[in-house]
Amino acid sequence: MTTYHSPQEPSGRSYLAAFTPGLLVCAIALGVLWLTPEILRQFSHTNTLHQVREASIRLNTPSVPAGSGTFLDHLNQASRDVASFVRPSVVHITSAQDAGPHGRLEMSTGSGWVWDANGHILTNSHVVAQADHIDVQLHDGTVYEARIIGLDDLTDIAVIRVDAERLVPATRTDPREELHQGSLVFAFGSPMDFRFSMSQGIISGLGRSVGLLRNRRMLGFENFIQVDAAINPGNSGGPLTNHRGEVIGMNTAIAVADLDDDSEFSGIGLAIPMDMIDSVANQIIQGGVVRKGFLGVSVVDQESYVYEWLGPMGYNPYRGGILVSTLVPDSPLSRAGLAIGDVITHYDEQLLNNTIDFQNAIESDEDGHSSLSVWRPDPDRNSTQNAKLITITCEGLEDTSDVSFLTFIEKMSSYFRARGFDQKGILIANTTPGKPAHQGGLKAGDIITQINGRRMESLQQLRSTISTLLPDSVVKISFWRPGDAPDTGMRKTLEIILDERPPM
Repeated sequence: MTTYHSPQEPSGRSYLAAFTPGLLVCAIALGVLWLTPEILRQFSHTNTLHQVREASIRLNTPSVPAGSGTFLDHLNQASRDVASFVRPSVVHITSAQDAGPHGRLEMSTGSGWVWDANGHILTNSHVVAQADHIDVQLHDGTVYEARIIGLDDLTDIAVIRVDAERLVPATRTDPREELHQGSLVFAFGSPMDFRFSMSQGIISGLGRSVGLLRNRRMLGFENFIQVDAAINPGNSGGPLTNHRGEVIGMNTAIAVADLDDDSEFSGIGLAIPMDMIDSVANQIIQGGVVRKGFLGVSVVDQESYVYEWLGPMGYNPYRGGILVSTLVPDSPLSRAGLAIGDVITHYDEQLLNNTIDFQNAIESDEDGHSSLSVWRPDPDRNSTQNAKLITITCEGLEDTSDVSFLTFIEKMSSYFRARGFDQKGILIANTTPGKPAHQGGLKAGDIITQINGRRMESLQQLRSTISTLLPDSVVKISFWRPGDAPDTGMRKTLEIILDERPPM
């Protein structure tokens, strides 16, 4: 079973087996051999060399002379430029507690990075939260005592401060810049207490939620960047940068097979994205209190089961029943009063648990007169109090091709497709009366696709994105609203003013 572990390193170095990167170099070289000389020259001169020159100018470091060097020379220089650019802003953190269970001083190490020239440094909350003393070592070897300015356990972000001059703040990417799977990344920090280390990889995935903060007995906000750059204990709090050396996230966790092992690099590293860091850090520095936006919706994603949607709408799936997912207008069931979203619980007095039960009940009905017990949510599906049980009677149900059903253990993606929506999105189960979503015009059944132009593909991604916005912010929500029949849905956009999330 895979678990997730925050890579904070107990003080004391662990020595790792050496790794010779010869195979990697050979693989890259073999790939280069497939390039014709002309393509190689064009690539080197128009792309890589331009980036190297740009980096060299801003870093004041030597570059490969124009017109000389191979592709690997330029690639090598570009990586060195990133290291030179980022290293001065990376710090090593040592946290100490006065007395452990055996009366000894307990120490652990982590990483961080310089936020501004005023001495503010960013790291993970779990690196410093229990510390009685915090020391920060800069890239030049000088050590300063630090104090905690504030921390937010719900996002695992902390701000500490040192009284030091001539600090080099990290260059940060625009929090609104969209990240992409496959993009190059570099992780900095002190893995296994090897200070000021650097590793390289790519973005493996986005919008990851692993329940890491729930493991700390709290319901946190997770919208992690997944990377394959080597991240190990001690990397916690270090910066994750793009190929330009701009910080795009903060290393916070790794996947391990068992928390009892050494928690070493597994190829799955997790980092907090810049939009969340920017919101929390600025609020801590400006006032010490972190406020989060609140929309007021219950939502499910496409990987959720049907019962996870019906529950927030007030239905107990243990009662049995089948969900009406499509219904042809002006069909017998439609004329009798059945609607999409209804849950048929009984045919006459027979409990229905699946579509086979429904079909068998029809076939065994001798008089052709049926009485359907139906649970129907509130018409606007905005209140569980207005849901009701009704009875629908109809004649002649031999042909049921005009209706389709879903059972409670089927995925919501099936419901999406049945309604004519075949993309990614988050389904609203209900909205809270008097809260922004309800007042702004969102309804249960709407499928949110974007927040402020950013695609939403998971519950945690939606929840975490809203949390990065301040109360009273105006948020632009793009969504798809189903019609009365498949392929009649409409895309809409609303601007909604957020409330403040209540205390958790």
